[in-house]
Amino acid sequence: MTELLQANLHLFDQMSELLSRLDDRTYCLTSPVFLNSSIGGHVRHCLEHYQCFAEGLPQSRVNYDLRQRDAQVETQPIVALARLSELRIRLTALFSTAPAEEILVLMDHGAAASEGCWQASSPGRELQFLISHTIHHFALIAGLCRTHGVEIAPTFGVAPSTLRHRALSC
Repeated sequence: MTELLQANLHLFDQMSELLSRLDDRTYCLTSPVFLNSSIGGHVRHCLEHYQCFAEGLPQSRVNYDLRQRDAQVETQPIVALARLSELRIRLTALFSTAPAEEILVLMDHGAAASEGCWQASSPGRELQFLISHTIHHFALIAGLCRTHGVEIAPTFGVAPSTLRHRALSC
């Protein structure tokens, strides 16, 4: 579990580094190429998934649909940095003791009323989900950064398995 937590915290480091370089205007710029989304919108979305996980884990019931959709996190990188710092502390504390082995997770799947669709999972599996989800959004953020002229590391938003494959292919 420690490795999964560290992998998520590494993503926090990447996000923190990027946020510290962005001004409010660039953070909020949208692009029609990316369905009028902004860097801030993707950051908020990712952080709110982590927040739902951190809030639900102590009760063994994580509801990813209870996101706050906080406009300040979406429009002010300094607020997003503060939220990121809070989440780092909270996740580290939650995993300082062993969480429950089985948890229930809810996420609207669009096919039916989702209230009855709680699914069994584990904290480790959800940490894996958060990694995958965050990297996916980092890829979109990387595209937005390139569109707006912001330098971004070539590995930002690229899955670890892809990076390994590329290294082996050279």
